[in-house]
Amino acid sequence: MLCALALVACDSPPPNCVEVPGISYVHTRRRSEDDVSRASELFSTKENHGQDIVFRTVENVRAGYYFYIKLDVDPPRDGRLVLEIVRTEETAPERHDFSLKLLPKFPFGELVIGLTGKDAGLGRWTPIAWRLSVLDGQGKVLASEHSFLWGTRIDLETK
Repeated sequence: MLCALALVACDSPPPNCVEVPGISYVHTRRRSEDDVSRASELFSTKENHGQDIVFRTVENVRAGYYFYIKLDVDPPRDGRLVLEIVRTEETAPERHDFSLKLLPKFPFGELVIGLTGKDAGLGRWTPIAWRLSVLDGQGKVLASEHSFLWGTRIDLETK
């Protein structure tokens, strides 16, 4: 009974009804070029990320589909941030891997991953499913979060 209540309370429960710390939240949204511009950029040609650390799949393109991530652990300096997305049914996940040498400034900074350029998809495209993982230098998963459609609880227990 208690486990059933915990399952209802958890957004996406890891195996055995235990909440895994590491990722506070992941928010997604489509952003235009104007959406990601800051007022300070009107006075300077330099892009300003404020307290955030921004990764893009196509560095010089700003419009796209973005993931805003807040960690509640400090990953090691040789850590990696891995985003896997499923674009269409019956296709393997697409993997994007980023270094965590730099971290956002406390307390308001976020890690931001932008699928930009051809990776952003057309129009109002959104991924069918996604998984975000924080890895240490040896590839061990320190924290992970995924969308509702990423897999079933049984799938997650076998990985």
